[in-house]
Amino acid sequence: MRIVVAGNYNEKRAGANFYATVRKLTNGFVRNGHLVMPFSDRDVAREQGRFGIGRAGAGHVNRRLLELCENFHPDLLVLFHADHIDNDTIRSIRQMLPVLRVAVVSLDALFLSENVERIHRLAEVADLTFITTAGERLREFVTPTHRLAFIPNPADRSVETLEGFACDDQPFDFLCTIGTERTTPERGQTMREIAARVPEARYAFYGLAERPYVYGQAYFEAIASARMGLNLNRSDDYYLYSSDRLAQYAGNGLLVFVSRSTGYDGIFSDDEFAFYRDIDELTGRLRYFLENDGERQRVARNGHARYHALFSERLVARFVEEVTFDRSLSGDYAWPTEIHKI
Repeated sequence: MRIVVAGNYNEKRAGANFYATVRKLTNGFVRNGHLVMPFSDRDVAREQGRFGIGRAGAGHVNRRLLELCENFHPDLLVLFHADHIDNDTIRSIRQMLPVLRVAVVSLDALFLSENVERIHRLAEVADLTFITTAGERLREFVTPTHRLAFIPNPADRSVETLEGFACDDQPFDFLCTIGTERTTPERGQTMREIAARVPEARYAFYGLAERPYVYGQAYFEAIASARMGLNLNRSDDYYLYSSDRLAQYAGNGLLVFVSRSTGYDGIFSDDEFAFYRDIDELTGRLRYFLENDGERQRVARNGHARYHALFSERLVARFVEEVTFDRSLSGDYAWPTEIHKI
């Protein structure tokens, strides 16, 4: 099958986002035997202007995607946060290629208004949206021509290559990385409260005023420097929602602390993740693993193996293909496979 993946490959950062989910999903399609043409919408739009993306760039990127599809004749077009692609462009491509299927992949949370607006807009032209939130909230976006399904954040062994569980000499005990506490001050408050309650731990908390956000190779070096990681979302009240931090921490072998309110304790066990109900349980479990590093290594090893086994880039890509083309599922996926539709 021929596939165009239109998304932010972020060539502007010269490879710093090598762990981005769009790259892992592309790897999954290729490893499943498909011919994939990546199309980086933001980078193509920048070709038209020295000072960023303006009207000229927006028109340019839409013309280029139309030209690509005319030359390549994809069977599947995947829109992966391709915000510079207009609905009219998708309509033109579909008119040119009547059997084309169009799928949207959304990693953002439903508590972000801009993501809600994006899903509603693309529902006009896409067959299906895959999103990293599960449950009944997806029914809000269903139309007679638009369905929704959950996908997890995939791990990729060629990307998540670290094995934190195999080490016992890391300089830090507990890692948490966020963008900045200015936008979500409650997360900064949570990190500071953990540090105050368990002062004996060595913390690598990034995104706070005293230690800024890290990305690229520096981010992977931060992961390698720690034994355990806190998957701290902006909100844990959306069923199975998580940022891609979960795949990066678990995939690289950290012992990952995850709130039970996410629902991930219905897929993974306490022998694989450090689940907690509240900050009391979180700090209690942190103290336990500080004092029992062998247990930390055992549980982290289990979580690493099971995350890669259940949520690999190949499995997620295969699920996207099967659901988009209305095929019977080829196996028992570990995540909810309900298709929300009318």
